[in-house]
Amino acid sequence: MLNVAHFINSFNFDKNTFLGILARQATKNALSIFVGTVAGALNTIVVLPQAFSEFEEGWGLLKVLTSYALIFSQFFHGGIPSMIIRYFPKIADAKHQRNFLGFAYLAPVVGAALLMILFGTFGFEAIQLVNDKNAALLKENMGALVFLSATLIFFYSINGYLSAVLKTTVYQFLNETFLKSWYLLVALAFWFDIFTFPQLLMAYIGGYVLATLVLLAYAVRSGMRVGFGPFPLKKVELATYSLYSILDRGAGIVVNNLDIVMIGILLDLDNVAYYTLAFYIGSVTQLPQKAISSIANPLVSNAITSNDKKGLKEIYQQSSFNQFLLGGILFVAIWVSINEVMALLPEKFSGGKWVVFYIGLSKLFQMATGVSGGILVYSKHFKLNFRLNIVLIILTVLTNYFFIHKGFFDLNIMGAAMATAITFFVYNVAKVVFVKKYFDVSPFTMNYGIGALMLGLGLLVYFWQPFPDAPFVAILVKSGLITLTLLGVALKGGFFPELSKLIGRK
Repeated sequence: MLNVAHFINSFNFDKNTFLGILARQATKNALSIFVGTVAGALNTIVVLPQAFSEFEEGWGLLKVLTSYALIFSQFFHGGIPSMIIRYFPKIADAKHQRNFLGFAYLAPVVGAALLMILFGTFGFEAIQLVNDKNAALLKENMGALVFLSATLIFFYSINGYLSAVLKTTVYQFLNETFLKSWYLLVALAFWFDIFTFPQLLMAYIGGYVLATLVLLAYAVRSGMRVGFGPFPLKKVELATYSLYSILDRGAGIVVNNLDIVMIGILLDLDNVAYYTLAFYIGSVTQLPQKAISSIANPLVSNAITSNDKKGLKEIYQQSSFNQFLLGGILFVAIWVSINEVMALLPEKFSGGKWVVFYIGLSKLFQMATGVSGGILVYSKHFKLNFRLNIVLIILTVLTNYFFIHKGFFDLNIMGAAMATAITFFVYNVAKVVFVKKYFDVSPFTMNYGIGALMLGLGLLVYFWQPFPDAPFVAILVKSGLITLTLLGVALKGGFFPELSKLIGRK
């Protein structure tokens, strides 16, 4: 088994090595994410609207089931991914590592069993209580919901070990490239009447099962072994930390999927389909975070464990700014062509322009503050992070209710997107304030001002209409030119030194 403690200490967090690990792994992750994004975009923007053109509620049901499963998985995996990332590198002895993992992986087994028992006993009544409008449809698919939830519990838990040993690329490939490509294939099968809707649902869940099995095989190949016996850590401390970190990196997953659930409750399932398409376009902005944070979080944990304040500051500021500027470039590229994108969609799906804007903005808020949550959760202040996540969820529910409900602001799906932007802004500002208070470090540097000015100037391209009768060509020209221009300026300006080295620019 890999001796992680020796592996981590061998780096000593030298600046070039420290940021070099981030750049190399993030670049590999970015390739998987890019391919997955292309497959996801083709599926969400082209295939699914056509496949479900007469059955929007079916697409909505599929998305609501997935959202429930993602939310349940975050609560029932017991916080094991974060616990492994924080504590596994502290154990040097291979036998103790096996025993620690044996103890850790009892939690997802118990969590999955508990989920099945609770839903087998109270599941329908609970869902009917919060979502009476769609309770009958959800009841018909209760087995699929529970099975998908259990599969996701193990998928995320296994990734905890791989993140701890700094091997994140296969997880990113499976989560981004494989699953989105699989979804595209089964959606095409449904579009061409090869699959019925129940068969589509079974095949869709089957993709998650296959991805989990492959991830498990890769983890075993990478040294993951489980045993049962003593190890030099206090189990009460581990259990306490684990429970408090349940909503660590999963808080964003919960919040994003609460939007879907509440639209299904307050509106109709067809509105879920409309929101899903617009949400997907806006969330493309988040691609840099997916590539960078999966490796930045374990590096932050290692820096905190080693009490390396300099290394922590470097990874915090560098990863935050890289996410902000790269995500900002994507946001600008999407928004300058948003009218042309909407012109290409079926009319019933084309009302989500401002959903795209607010979702993109919420992702930009999140990326600009980088791994603030990771710094809190992998330190002695992990209980504070848990409280912030609870506040985030409550704020999400309340803002969604008031912005969507017909008795209040009645903003429909745009209200859900606005609620997301507001909650993420408040949440991320709070995390930055507490990180500054307890660690005396901030993600913000002078580069943020320069980057914001670049992005602001780039947004002016929104008003340019080069090919009013050819929206596809206009998208290629406007978004392509602004992306190349902003990225070129950023590279020439030295904003991405590690990326420049990797592509041979310096």
